[in-house]
Amino acid sequence: MSGTAEHLADPELSALINSLSRTARDRVFAVTYGGRRLWVKTAGMPRLRSSVLMQRAIAMLFRLPILLPPRNQAGALGLAAEAAAIRTLAEAGLPVPAVIACSGQWLVLSDAGEALEPRLNAAADAAERWRLIAEAGALLCRLHAAGHWHGGAQIRNFSLSDGRPGLLDFEDHALSGMTLAERQGRDLLLFLYSLVRYDRDSIEPQLPRIAAAMLRQATPDTRHAIRRLRRRMAWLLALARWLAPYAGRDVRQAAAADAAIGAALAQSAD
Repeated sequence: MSGTAEHLADPELSALINSLSRTARDRVFAVTYGGRRLWVKTAGMPRLRSSVLMQRAIAMLFRLPILLPPRNQAGALGLAAEAAAIRTLAEAGLPVPAVIACSGQWLVLSDAGEALEPRLNAAADAAERWRLIAEAGALLCRLHAAGHWHGGAQIRNFSLSDGRPGLLDFEDHALSGMTLAERQGRDLLLFLYSLVRYDRDSIEPQLPRIAAAMLRQATPDTRHAIRRLRRRMAWLLALARWLAPYAGRDVRQAAAADAAIGAALAQSAD
C-alpha cells in the first residue's frame, strides 16, 4: 500500500496492536498511541450468510444490480480495499478518518469523533435529532455530487465531530456490477430506510421531507435507478404495505420508507 510503509515500520505501534488484538472481543477496537486515540479494524471473513445469497438471487431474478450485496473481500485484500476507498474520499475533501497504517492483519484509522447513531438515539429533542439527520443527509448528497458513493450509507455509519457529521466504515464500498447511478441510488435507499424508526411516534413525520430534499439533489440517472427498482418490485412493495399493520418491524419500516420515497419521486419531473 502506497503511503503506509513509514507507518508499518513503527515497531511500537505494531507490537501494541498485535498484543491487543489477541484479547479484543470485537474486530474494531480503540488504542491510544502517541497521545492520540486510534481505531483498529482487524481482517474479517467473507459473508456467506443465507440472507446474502438470497439477496443475490433476488437481484439476479429481477435483473436489478442495485440489489446486489457488496463484494466483501476477506483478509488483507479487504483491508487494503477499504483503505484505498478512504484515501480516495479524503483526497476529494470529504470528512473521513485518516488512514494511519494498513497491514495484512489490520487497518488503523484516526479518531473521527463519536458515532452519530447513539447521539440520535439519546436525543430528547426531536427537532435536534432531525437537524443532525438532515446534516448527515446533506453530507451524503455532497459525496454523491463529487462523483462518489459510500456503499453502506445507513445512519450507523456516520460520525459526529465538532458538531459536524462525518463518514465511517467502508467495508461495503466495493459494489461491482453497478453503475454510479445505481451505487448512489442504493446509498439513498439504505440511508432513508435506516431512518424510519425515528419517525415511528412522530405527530408530523419528518422522513418525507428528508427524502424529498435528498432526491431533489440526486442526478436524474440516480432517480431513474430508484424508479426502476420500485417498478420491478411493485408487487412486493404493495404486499409490504398491505401486511404492514400486522407484520414485524422490518416490513413496517420498508413500507414507510417506500411511501416517503414514492412521494419524493412524484415531486420530480424527470
